[in-house]
Amino acid sequence: MLLQAENLVYHYKNKGQTVKAVDGVSLNLAGGRFYALTGKSGSGKSTLLSLLAGLEIPQKGQIRIEGAALAPRDFTLYRRHTASVIFQAYNLFPQMTALENVLYPLLLGKRPRQEAESIACEMLERVELTPQHRSRLPRQLSGGEQQRVAIARSLAAGTKLILADEPTGNLDEGVSAQVMVLLGSLSRQEGRCVLMVTHDLSLAREADQVFHMESGKLKEAQP
Repeated sequence: MLLQAENLVYHYKNKGQTVKAVDGVSLNLAGGRFYALTGKSGSGKSTLLSLLAGLEIPQKGQIRIEGAALAPRDFTLYRRHTASVIFQAYNLFPQMTALENVLYPLLLGKRPRQEAESIACEMLERVELTPQHRSRLPRQLSGGEQQRVAIARSLAAGTKLILADEPTGNLDEGVSAQVMVLLGSLSRQEGRCVLMVTHDLSLAREADQVFHMESGKLKEAQP
């Protein structure tokens, strides 16, 4: 099992009330599987994704990676080498070109510049972006192109776990379908574990397994 989450809890205060965003959630994620996480707005699905990505620290509970407990002090290395996140809002560096955005995790990981550039170009080609796109800033790209750069950056990082938060939320139907095919191929052909948060049940049906959140709890898991 790649990731095991055991009784995760994350509560916070909002307007004087305690919001139980994640309230005792446990789940197992395996390599080579494509998972979807559904739920209404405010159900806690994005908070759970943040916990699994190491962007937030659970107040209770434990995350294990390949059987080893993940401590908060390890989160930076975990995000660099094991888990990468694809955001709905892309989260590209606005002052960097498409190529530089994809290069970033490679250079952060101390890859030699020439090798890093070769990998980055290969990943951009995988998401069907041409050499002409490489020198463009995010504002010069369409929404679909920006999301593909974000996916290429995640691919370049080479992580075993890819966490996608509403990755098609800002895309039209045709581009959404392309993104879904790409995410599916990452799990089924490359053996990576992909967990996608989505409110779109038609997209969720493309996954191997669907988890559903309601009021901070994982209410059901259906094959």
